[in-house]
Amino acid sequence: MAPDGSPDQTARRRRRAFYRWLLAYPLAALALTVYYTATSARTDMGEFLLLIVIVIVVASAIPVAALIDGARCRAIGPALGGCLLGILPALLVFAGIDALDSARFKHSLQVQRDRMAALIEASARGDRAGVRAAMTPLESAYGPGHALCLIGGAGKSDDWVLPEPDGGAVRVSSERLFDAAEALMQGRTREQRQTVLGALLVRLSERQETVAVLPRWLRLWRGTDADATARALEFAQPREAQSAGDCFLENDTDLARIVADTWHDEGLRAWIAAGYDFSSEQAPLALDGVRSQAGLDALAATGLEMGALMLRADSRGDALNRLATRLPQRLDDSDAPEALADLVDGYLRAGARPDRAAFGKTPCETFVDGERYQANIRNATPAPTPAREAAAQRIRLSLCPQGRPPVATSSSTDAHQDRLNAAVEAAQREGRGEGGEDSGDTDPTP
Repeated sequence: MAPDGSPDQTARRRRRAFYRWLLAYPLAALALTVYYTATSARTDMGEFLLLIVIVIVVASAIPVAALIDGARCRAIGPALGGCLLGILPALLVFAGIDALDSARFKHSLQVQRDRMAALIEASARGDRAGVRAAMTPLESAYGPGHALCLIGGAGKSDDWVLPEPDGGAVRVSSERLFDAAEALMQGRTREQRQTVLGALLVRLSERQETVAVLPRWLRLWRGTDADATARALEFAQPREAQSAGDCFLENDTDLARIVADTWHDEGLRAWIAAGYDFSSEQAPLALDGVRSQAGLDALAATGLEMGALMLRADSRGDALNRLATRLPQRLDDSDAPEALADLVDGYLRAGARPDRAAFGKTPCETFVDGERYQANIRNATPAPTPAREAAAQRIRLSLCPQGRPPVATSSSTDAHQDRLNAAVEAAQREGRGEGGEDSGDTDPTP
């Protein structure tokens, strides 16, 4: 108190400044930590970086504000002292909220795992009613397509919601996976049902199931068509983006790619037998999946213009260039290599041109280079069979008339690649002294 008995205003002012700024850091930590736990700042990098900037700005602004306030009320020391002492309780606030959030997250994770385990168990039993009941509490976090993708995966998965891994074993058999898919499709929109079937196709392909599963899958897909006589196997629009998790398919071409790459000729014939054709985008993928002349004939029977399809080019070249790239490996893997030689002849009869280049190489050069590479990596394996050698020789004769690559007359790459190829050839001729002047040598090549 003052000498006259009145309260000491200076001491009161200093205490107020001290306690006021003692709470500054703890309150700021409380607000920022609550924001972090209540928003997507923990998962979204943009929001997280924004939060970091806010933290730095607040942490820097508090001492400056304390200094200004202390100068205003002539209590700089207590204001700054309270500000600095407030760092410790701020850390305690942060640690407490973080511990509570961690406990809440672990509890939520366990609840989700228990629910997913119930869904997997019902699927493994083939209990369709149980599948639908187990899916109900998962609806807020997972769509039916994503749920099927999870239960159809191998036991060892990176997805955090799955129960503890069991060494990579498949939890639900393919037969039961079909039952689960039908249960999850019940009462859903057309788009959701197709998302479930897309996830199912991905898992069947990963398991390398026989083609016997494909007709059943196609019948289920036919049930999702608005028109029972539709000739196009395509997704309904609009689609739910990324609604199937890791099994999400970008567009209709992915369906043809999976069928062609997994089941080849048999898969394509099953597709056709189900009453579907191939769209212009799906046709090249279907062609790349063909392994025999019979498969090529099946595609032609759908009404595809095979000549135009053979000459249609993408970033990997036209059909014959793409085939030549894969032939050496396919010859090694095939039990009937002669069928691949027949396929090359079928390509040529359908209109493929061996003189079209991709990335500066004709199909002949691509095949020969591929054969050389396969021979190098085949050193530690048994020698190629006579049937494989005979098929490779037939292919070489088909792609390389008179035993040498045909001169490339058109490129299946872009015009820029054409100009680069021409420039390289001109430089090579100049280096050999084959310029415009007559060197006196006669070029025997017509």
